Amino acid sequence: MRALLDTIYSLSGEVPLVEASVEEVDESVLQPGSLIIGSIRQVCLIRKISAGGAVLHVDTPAEEGRRLELELETGEHLDGTIVWCRGSELGLRFDQPIDVLPILARALVSQPGERRRMPRVEVFCPALLETAGRTELITVRDLAQGGAKIDTPFPLDQDARIVITPEGLRPIEGSVRWVRGTVAGISFQPELAWQEMIPWLRGRRNAPPADFHAPSPLPEVPQPTAQVPSEGAIQLSLPARVREGTRRWAIDVASLTTRAVEFDSFVPLRLGTLLWIVLPGLEGWPARIVSIDGYRFTCEFTQPLHPAVLERILSAATTQARAQA
Repeated sequence: MRALLDTIYSLSGEVPLVEASVEEVDESVLQPGSLIIGSIRQVCLIRKISAGGAVLHVDTPAEEGRRLELELETGEHLDGTIVWCRGSELGLRFDQPIDVLPILARALVSQPGERRRMPRVEVFCPALLETAGRTELITVRDLAQGGAKIDTPFPLDQDARIVITPEGLRPIEGSVRWVRGTVAGISFQPELAWQEMIPWLRGRRNAPPADFHAPSPLPEVPQPTAQVPSEGAIQLSLPARVREGTRRWAIDVASLTTRAVEFDSFVPLRLGTLLWIVLPGLEGWPARIVSIDGYRFTCEFTQPLHPAVLERILSAATTQARAQA
């Protein structure tokens, strides 16, 4: 399949890196711009633009270390330095970080109202994927009005109907358009409205930096045997598993209710992270981290457990504890 590219706006603050080669470039879908080197001006096409830099297509060869000015179609002038070159592509590092969202918004409003379209935006956002018979934690690589590119823990079936729920956004129905291993392209049906995407992107841009908790190791101390951390919680010492994207590891569940789970883990995690909790007798259940205290993490289930499910888990834990006694 020959891939046609449209311009990608990225919320990342990094300079875009060298990527896989492009088989075909369609000038009608890439944003135009101009490169100004001294008194020379030439037209270019913008493949990606982030807070830290841009990937550009040019007609004439360029050289690393060369300084230039990038003029966008919306009138912005951005000074930078070429940091890599490959064929007709070059990577530009801006002298100062920029705010991508106002540039994206100006590009949007410059279009005729009846044909107004949001460009594709690189986000790397956690999301829930619902397919026939299973729900999984995935990563959304980029998002547009018409679809998304996602990373999944298993290959999806071509044309399969799915629902994805990006963090902070509503569930979106769609179908699998293409699959390359565990990367898939999703077509939304119906499409997202740009009026819905802009506030969501603003929220992701304004989110505080990732608050990763990786405390230094503490000496082992005896754990209390009778402690109820929250109303209705049942104190446990229950082996379980956690998955975040492609990472998987074992945990010890300290307490459990129909709405929340507490566990101890030495894996660095951050508030708000979506996890997949695998408990005895339960294939897995999505939960979000709402509290961190040293090595103790409290997660709230995105959907409460049914009381019968909780009873089955506790029964399995009791049976296991008696067997080990």
